[in-house]
Amino acid sequence: MNTKVVDLSWRNAGFAIAFLLLLAAVFYRQTIIYLADLWNDLDGGEYAHGYLVLAISAYLIFSNRKRLAEVSPCPSYAVLPLVLFSSLSWLVAVLVDVEVLQSIGLLLVLLTTVWAIAGHQVMRLLAFPILFVVFAIPVWFPLSPLLQDITADVVFWITRLIEIPAFRQENWIVVPAGIFSIEEACSGLRYLLASLTLGSLYAYMNYVTLPARVAVVVVAAVTALVANIIRVFMVVYVGYTTEMQHPWVSDHMMLGWYVFGTLVAILLFLDTRYYRAAAVAEEKDGSCLKPAGSCESRPIQLALVVLLSALFIAAGPLLVYQNNNQKYPATSDSMIVMPSGVDGWMGPAESGNDWLPIYKGAIAGKADYSRQAESVSLFVAYYLRQKQGEEVINVNNRISNRKVWRPKYTRARNRQVLDYDINEQLLEKGKLKKRLVWYWYVIGGQVTTNKYEAKVLQLAAILKGTPQAYLVAVSAEVADEKKVARDILREFVTAMQIPLADLRIDERTGK
Repeated sequence: MNTKVVDLSWRNAGFAIAFLLLLAAVFYRQTIIYLADLWNDLDGGEYAHGYLVLAISAYLIFSNRKRLAEVSPCPSYAVLPLVLFSSLSWLVAVLVDVEVLQSIGLLLVLLTTVWAIAGHQVMRLLAFPILFVVFAIPVWFPLSPLLQDITADVVFWITRLIEIPAFRQENWIVVPAGIFSIEEACSGLRYLLASLTLGSLYAYMNYVTLPARVAVVVVAAVTALVANIIRVFMVVYVGYTTEMQHPWVSDHMMLGWYVFGTLVAILLFLDTRYYRAAAVAEEKDGSCLKPAGSCESRPIQLALVVLLSALFIAAGPLLVYQNNNQKYPATSDSMIVMPSGVDGWMGPAESGNDWLPIYKGAIAGKADYSRQAESVSLFVAYYLRQKQGEEVINVNNRISNRKVWRPKYTRARNRQVLDYDINEQLLEKGKLKKRLVWYWYVIGGQVTTNKYEAKVLQLAAILKGTPQAYLVAVSAEVADEKKVARDILREFVTAMQIPLADLRIDERTGK
């Protein structure tokens, strides 16, 4: 292969990639800012290691420079549809206001752009270093509730196995000395993410075959899970044996890292001593990529691929810009028209309690309804149009003002009422007052309680030109037992199902 030709092709490809990545940084800056905010959260953030992951990714690319010099970059028309797909995937994520999916879309844009310019041979060498960035992207949040449940299940099983008197309520483990709440922060997500990051890097640098690499990553993930279970059990055990007086009961974060670090050190010793030396000797034959022949493409092909890549990169952001600049009805002065009571229910009347959900950016309304001695509060949060930070499904939305009413259930419970499901939450105010809350979402005319399904319905509604969505929440005071409050709410929802399905905004100020 002509070295000068390879050097020239790499120089041209390098300029092209740099230009397109700079273009992507401009068009996708809102996603980059979102990630930077996550990485800048050094006080307890799960993704504070983001900049370190970027540095490792850059190092892996740099360490492959000799192997990259042996292949010639070759622009590929076949990858261009993937560039467009990545851009449109980011567009969909923006339309449904899911920042995690926007991050994935951005990563795909970067990956496919480099692939389109450099070609298949180069991408074989760069795929892992680029995809390694996924460990700095918050795609791992959905694992937290699952890990939380696994930890609670196993720790409770161990406590009963060694005959510690305990019982479990949701994610609370109750022993005679006190109560241990296994929150999402105790799920072990941080240990898992650290383990996957280090395990993947170790496997990539020390093994060649895919089965060996996968095995290393699986062992690393299991180690993280076991370390967190050991940590939580140790806290429960010392809390039980010391009447909750041991320092680990209130401060146990570093304990987990000590356990995790010890297990990792043992695994590294075993791997180095008994397995890796033999495995590497067997894998040496496949450790090198065979040099490719010179690229047959002409400069015009590179120019066309760069031009089309630039257009496809810009496609998603330009469509978002067009959508954001459409004229929508003003919401600042709009008001919910609260439905009139039917079947004996009197209302709407001004609310007489301090229960108030928090839904930012919504046109909100609250009213009380009564029937004889029974009383129900109705809250509606209506969105004429959803946008980032102001949407019916958002992590910052609350079904109660927590400084006043504290949720009793760790996660909302699902119940079936009429022909659809609702979410149920029990709220407490002090030790004596309780309220039972039922709530659900209506998006594009469809009822749902699932936040993931809600995002799909939101996208479908936008495509149909009906972006409106709203939350309906009803609550009743729990006087004697929850069953009575449930019966009251069921009778109210049954009577009001038609009015609640036809909510509207005051026509004087909205649409």
